[in-house]
Amino acid sequence: MSRGRGLVLAALFVSASALAEDQSALWKEFGLVHADTAHSGKLNYTAYRMKDLTGAVAAWEWQRSPNAKSCNLAAFCTTDGKRTVVLSENYVVAFDNTVPQQTEVDAILKSLPNKTDTALPAILTFVPRAGLEPGSAKYVLGKASLQAFAPELASIDPGFEQGAEGQVANYKIANDSKPVHLALFYYPTPEMARLHTIPLKLMAGGHVKRSGVLVAAVYGGATDQQADTLLSRVEYEAKITWNDIPPPGPIKPLYALLMNIIYLSILLSGLCLLAGLIYAGMRLYRRRYGQLESQEAMTTLNLTGR
Repeated sequence: MSRGRGLVLAALFVSASALAEDQSALWKEFGLVHADTAHSGKLNYTAYRMKDLTGAVAAWEWQRSPNAKSCNLAAFCTTDGKRTVVLSENYVVAFDNTVPQQTEVDAILKSLPNKTDTALPAILTFVPRAGLEPGSAKYVLGKASLQAFAPELASIDPGFEQGAEGQVANYKIANDSKPVHLALFYYPTPEMARLHTIPLKLMAGGHVKRSGVLVAAVYGGATDQQADTLLSRVEYEAKITWNDIPPPGPIKPLYALLMNIIYLSILLSGLCLLAGLIYAGMRLYRRRYGQLESQEAMTTLNLTGR
């Protein structure tokens, strides 16, 4: 097995279908840390280690072939028969000129160093699936990817420096042969989404919809009907998770209180009985050995005799 040298290989190894003119800018924006080429038998592959899972998703969507279909080698896997691209945590692994076997892929993914597993980007759950053209979705994390995948919107600032993320994709609406372009942006807060809606409306000719922290824009000359149909499929549903422990029911505290009262009563009764026995023992001891004075003698009332 032979290995290449870091980022130089990343600059040399690029899919023929890549759209970006400045690939190094895209790799930097997606957070490329290291890239290695290797040979294992007949397999030739390149492993790209990204900074996090978000950058790996962006690189995977970029590197897969537009004509590729999903495969079962991993949770995120596409192949067109000649090129297979697999996403595994913060790694993107591309196999060229052959389709690997499941055992080969598992062995390679297991051997990858410095793997970090984080949650998938939230925006992926809001991308409409109806009418989506396979392989057309591209992640947008900054100006370089916006220029590469949606040049019509490159003149605006969607707020990437404030934490915004985006997805651009093509859709088929009804029987229309021309695809409709959608740009979906995800913001940290609804207020940020509201502020960035205005420039998008000016750029997209009004074909913009805001839903919570999502802003969707249809661009590229779509008709009003096409835009309305596609935008109606974008909906934000907030999911709130409470980490606080719920308060207990009223029965359990009352039961605990009652049991505590019973335990305390038994304890006090035992203490009183023990104190009485000790006192009685002391008097018997003093009477037997002549230490009990007359003033301390116990007066007994004979109530039954005459």
